[in-house]
Formats: sequence, C-alpha cells, structure tokens
Amino acid sequence: MFGGLRNNFSGSLTSHEMTSGNFLSQQQQRTFIQMRTVLKVVDNAGAKKVMCIQALKGKKGARLGDTIIASVKEAHPNGKVKKGKVVYGVVVRAAMQRGRRDGSEVKFDDNAVVLVD
Repeated sequence: MFGGLRNNFSGSLTSHEMTSGNFLSQQQQRTFIQMRTVLKVVDNAGAKKVMCIQALKGKKGARLGDTIIASVKEAHPNGKVKKGKVVYGVVVRAAMQRGRRDGSEVKFDDNAVVLVD
C-alpha cells in the first residue's frame, strides 16, 4: 500500500556531498566578543569602529550588556574621540545569541557598542 514511501538514506555520503561541504560549516561561527574583535560604534561620540582590548566580565569574553575596554580604530575628523584613544563601552548588539528567561533567544547581525565615560 505504501510501497512508494521509503527512506533511501544509507548513512554514507556521496562524492558530491563530500565536496560541497556541510551547510553549518559554511556559516560564520558566532562567538563571544573577545580580544581583537572589531565592533561598530552606534553613538555620536565621533568614533566609527573600535577594537576590543579586554572584556571586564568573564574569562571567555563579553556578551550582550557587558562592559569592555576598547581602542578607537576609526573616527570622524571633528569628533570628541580621536583614533588611538582607549575607551570603555557597553555591548548593545552581539552576533552571539543570548537566551532570555522566557525561553526566547536574541541575536543580531553585527557587533555594536556604545561608548561610556
């Protein structure tokens, strides 16, 4: 009766599947914000991009809402913050997913920070 509905998966990969690679390995791995991670600045202090020097919380790195120490790598010419200055920042967008208490997960497409005094 159901002769046409069979699972023909044999468990071994064909040569085409081995050369094309696994879909998950082709995606970018989303990890903690760690040393030398470049982040976008989303405030009006004058900096465009910063590079993380140190995460102030945790050994692995920073996540959403954590404070970091960063160095300004790109800045607007007339901004308050100049290139090379060491600043503090709070992570407001992180590519690594963060679980909430209600079971939902939050993740963003990029890493962004707001500079604080």
